[in-house]
Amino acid sequence: MKRSDELRDLKAQKVTTMRSVADGAKGRQLTAEERTNYDNLKKEIEALNQEIEDAAFLENEERHSAETQRTAKRQTTGGEEGEMNRIAKSYSLMRAINRASTGKPLDGLEGEMHQQAENEARAIGLTTSGNVQIPGMIRRDMTAGTTTAGGHTVPTDLGALIPILEPKLMVEAMGATMLTGLTGNLDIPRNDADAAATWEGENDANAETSPTFDKISLSPKRLGAFTDISKQLMVQSSISVENFIRQRLNFAIASALDSAAINGSGSAPIPRGILNVSGIGDVVGGTDGATPDWADIVDLESQLTIDNADLGRLGYLTTPGVRGYLKKTLLDAGSGQFIWPVNSTEINGYNIMTSTQVPSTLTKGASSGIAHAIIFGNWADLIIAQWGGYDLVVDPYSNSKNAIVTLVVNSWWDTAVRHPESFAAMKDALTS
Repeated sequence: MKRSDELRDLKAQKVTTMRSVADGAKGRQLTAEERTNYDNLKKEIEALNQEIEDAAFLENEERHSAETQRTAKRQTTGGEEGEMNRIAKSYSLMRAINRASTGKPLDGLEGEMHQQAENEARAIGLTTSGNVQIPGMIRRDMTAGTTTAGGHTVPTDLGALIPILEPKLMVEAMGATMLTGLTGNLDIPRNDADAAATWEGENDANAETSPTFDKISLSPKRLGAFTDISKQLMVQSSISVENFIRQRLNFAIASALDSAAINGSGSAPIPRGILNVSGIGDVVGGTDGATPDWADIVDLESQLTIDNADLGRLGYLTTPGVRGYLKKTLLDAGSGQFIWPVNSTEINGYNIMTSTQVPSTLTKGASSGIAHAIIFGNWADLIIAQWGGYDLVVDPYSNSKNAIVTLVVNSWWDTAVRHPESFAAMKDALTS
């Protein structure tokens, strides 16, 4: 028995043909041949209606049975989180891609997850077009595998699976707050001024003071990417290529998201990153920039302290170039200690990380395209919001002459900073 969506497509084709027959006889009676064709189409559509009803009933019962089994498993083995992890591990992205690339409908767990992702998308008003839909619960497991996974279990004549050198993704590691599974635009109220107490005379009326509020708003912004895989790889590989493809798709999205969270322009549809948020603390090196010193590192901390924002997941994020410079720069002339101690992941008592996603081509005065950024902040006040899962289009045609399948993925994200005072940056740090 065909699936209900296939039967509905077939019915739509016959309805279109039936309409064409009717329109061809406008202003006159149907010919005998047209009448026979019309009546046959009518009977076929009526039969399809019954088939659709039967298929939909069966699919609904299958979903209900599967859900009942999952519920039973959740009650006996690790709860809902454990069951979600098991589903994510059982889900085969390569099986879904293989079926989609050959025009076959998704079935089994992959078909069920496809339907769940479509339901998630409809719930938040998103339009998807992919022939493979991946729900949020599977997306969260897309980081399975390692950077080099993918070619370890295939013949040596396959080749071309050496991964590129990639930037480290740091905002989540620094402690950004992740909001997932959202179903609509999100407004987060923010108290932007506290109520104030005043000293009063013994019989004076208390002065009226009230806190004020504003809000930060997040809305889904589409983030897309694509990657190519060879048909030979799809045929020859095993679990390693599954992990490799998951990692490639996840990295394509995560890399762009990481970059936007740090330095996104805020010009639609790009989210606004920390360095472009109005009101963050500003430590200035000089008219044409300056090499950073110990005072600059402390001043970044002080920018938060004077605004009572020095709490939470505090830490520094900067470029590898700045790291190299600080490792060679003395704390002061007489201590013999360097600002960035050898074999340390801390400076000034706080965690520090580096990433090439932090800009190193900024301009300050006469220093054109060579200035680096150093960020200090409470990273928990960086919010990364995600709607739905992945919308994946499996395209076996565009590069068919090269036996390549192109995977085009779309997802929906936004970023925001809860309090500008929670971050400070030096945007004109020079390394020479």
